[in-house]
Amino acid sequence: MSTTVTYTEADVCNFVEALSHLTDDRDNRGKRHALAFVVAGVVCAILSGRSKVSSIFRFLRNRIEWLREVTHSPEAGVVSRAHLPRLLARVDWAELNTLIDRHFGVQVELRATHDWVAIDGKVLRGTLASGDKQSVVVAVSHARRTLLAQAPMKGSKTSEIPVVRDLLKHSQLEAHKVTLDAHHCNPKTTAQIHQAGGQYVIQVKENQPILRTQCQHVAATAVPLGSHAECEKAHGRLTTREGQCFDMNALNMAPRWSDSGVHTLVVMTRHTFTLATQKTTCETAYYISNQARSADPHAQAMELTGAIRQHWHVESDNWIRDVTLDEDNVKTKSANQAQVMGCLRSLAMRLLRRFNVKNFQEALEDFADCPSRFEALLRRVKFL
Repeated sequence: MSTTVTYTEADVCNFVEALSHLTDDRDNRGKRHALAFVVAGVVCAILSGRSKVSSIFRFLRNRIEWLREVTHSPEAGVVSRAHLPRLLARVDWAELNTLIDRHFGVQVELRATHDWVAIDGKVLRGTLASGDKQSVVVAVSHARRTLLAQAPMKGSKTSEIPVVRDLLKHSQLEAHKVTLDAHHCNPKTTAQIHQAGGQYVIQVKENQPILRTQCQHVAATAVPLGSHAECEKAHGRLTTREGQCFDMNALNMAPRWSDSGVHTLVVMTRHTFTLATQKTTCETAYYISNQARSADPHAQAMELTGAIRQHWHVESDNWIRDVTLDEDNVKTKSANQAQVMGCLRSLAMRLLRRFNVKNFQEALEDFADCPSRFEALLRRVKFL
């Protein structure tokens, strides 16, 4: 998931300086534009509401004097529209990601043991030809909405499974509390987390038909250990969610699940009343967990149902990438360029959260309209 960056923290005082340590394999005779300056400029463009390569180019051209001043690069020139994507395509994604983690990441070993992490994949829909899409897998803290780790991925949704396993291992998140969607409900992934000492909550859908049928049988016949309910009114809907926890230890599961430590079934029932139509819908979802039975079953039900609810955070971040940062409409031809730009958008979101931004769109517009405030915030987080 990462690569070695050969410098010490004493070598640099801000992120732009650290960017100068990125590997640049271009021929020295053709290096008209410093890689660090261009990458820093692209991040500033994204934080000013620019998304497409043409729009980012115009930002670099129109704000060149400001960029020279804040990055202390008085000789920097304007990279051409044609050369910009080619230069970004040459950046080493793993090295860039390691650099970002060193400056803006959260160390796994410092996280509270009760903090859950949501892991999910995001397709970069504007990349390459149909059937050769690029994607990214992200791990987001439930409590802090912080991006903890990410990994590039190529191909269909199926290829997400081994990428997530590698991400869990290399980021050490396999030893922590993680939530995953039904795509990852398979005994190899659950066993990896359980054997590493971590905990998981994973939805069970039709991709595991036998297990799903067993979950439905337990929910229909067993007595719940604990339950938790909550009601929410938002977006013209009144939603009531109730989660019930059941003991699965007595269930005769298939041998392939023997190393997964499946102990608990969580059944989530959601009733949604739409105010405009006066109609009510109901849906039930099933989740398995290796969290052992607690002495306080109601507190356990509150924790597990809360983890399921908060898994929405990673989906919310995907929505921000699509709608606010316009990720799906960014067209690229190079696979690495797509991944590098995705990595820089992830960095932009990390910085926005460090700024304690509540409304991302408003912040992007403020940064574009007020360069002095934008510069002050970038210096506060040691980007500049």
